[in-house]
Amino acid sequence: MFHNDFNKFLDEIFGMNRFFDSKTNWEKRTYNSNDGSISFTYMTNKGNDLNENDEIYLLKQKLDECVESQNFEDAVKYRDKIKKLEKNKEKVSKLNEELKSCIENQDFEKAIELRDKIKSLK
Repeated sequence: MFHNDFNKFLDEIFGMNRFFDSKTNWEKRTYNSNDGSISFTYMTNKGNDLNENDEIYLLKQKLDECVESQNFEDAVKYRDKIKKLEKNKEKVSKLNEELKSCIENQDFEKAIELRDKIKSLK
């Protein structure tokens, strides 16, 4: 009975989203022992894989910090970088996949070219 009440409590909290940052990846897990005598539920943060979206999120945080501190020169740089990343997000993603493949195949010359293309799109 306690287990069901606790699950309801977690569902209420998790459903509110005010306690959990939307950029993180929270997961509710329940453990049950083989004989059923022990059961507990817990929340885990699976973290984030770094990708273009995370980079944009981090740049937006830096942009906000610059605006707060009235460092508008850097704010303009971050704004422009965010726009460029958002515009080229799909291209960068495809090039990153190609880059991984080149590294796995030890085609380092091609990997250098792809790295440079990715840098130019960011």
